[in-house]
Amino acid sequence: MKAHKTTLSVRELQKTIGQWKSRKITDSTVAKLLELLLGMPAYMNEDAVYPVENFYDISKSLKFKNARFLVEAVRQSGAFGIIPADNVYGMSSFYSCLWKEKEKTDDSAETLPVKLPQGDIYNIYTIQDNKNNISSGKISSAEKSLETARHFFHLIDENPIQKAQVFTPLINRFQQEEGLTREDACLNLVYLVNELLVPYFAGQERFMKSTYAGRLCWLNNLLKSAGGQRMQKDAAHAGRQRRIQKLADMRSEQRNNHPLGEFEWTDKESGLRFYDDPLEGVVNIPDEAPPRPGAGRNIFPFHVRRGCITASMRDATFTGG
Repeated sequence: MKAHKTTLSVRELQKTIGQWKSRKITDSTVAKLLELLLGMPAYMNEDAVYPVENFYDISKSLKFKNARFLVEAVRQSGAFGIIPADNVYGMSSFYSCLWKEKEKTDDSAETLPVKLPQGDIYNIYTIQDNKNNISSGKISSAEKSLETARHFFHLIDENPIQKAQVFTPLINRFQQEEGLTREDACLNLVYLVNELLVPYFAGQERFMKSTYAGRLCWLNNLLKSAGGQRMQKDAAHAGRQRRIQKLADMRSEQRNNHPLGEFEWTDKESGLRFYDDPLEGVVNIPDEAPPRPGAGRNIFPFHVRRGCITASMRDATFTGG
């Protein structure tokens, strides 16, 4: 495969980067767009375009959060040729004008795009037509693709046999490899389906033309492929991040809970009062103890450390030998 344009002047490059920065594109995204602009042939097809089938792989290679953020950056840059399509991304492919001559019929470069929403990926129904107006036909088609993809996974979930063949092994894998409870493993599956698999299939034009049996076969093959394995790893990573954040939120809430005084806290789940000791760490306070009067050590006649009650020195009785 040969590039359409083999040279790019420093001035052209500086102008392009300046335009991107004027459009509030971050430095990290600029570096990613430059790679796409200069060309990543491994993700192009024989027509020297980046097809929708490769959007997910491109987003992972360049460390975009997901394919939606890749598409948004490409549109916002205004530096790529875009071939529109009635799918969730609003395009069947995009290309660098260094690798392919600009087509007159595409969603042309140098047009500031409608910025895609930052929320749920399922809200991406705003697609720009050639006159910068919103096309209700495209909106309906994109929504239909998403609903069809969601319904496909809903049908699998309703079928006990297919559910056991497709979903259960994934839950088992998350549970075993991540050391999770069944509940957390199921949450990983929910993320995999809702955030990765549904948008992936909704973005494929041939998905709408496939039969249910064909879609099921496609899904099984995808899960075994390198791309499907990456999706599962991404879902596991998202689950870890979710649990870390949940624990941080719980600890933050715990530390803000001063039931009787500013020098002690209460564990929300167990209801136990506790304080932090610089030497012993977390020390539980007996229920019958009064509010902790200060931040010093050994201010109670007894305390509980790691679940054990220990008498203080002043309450101990010594006998001579």
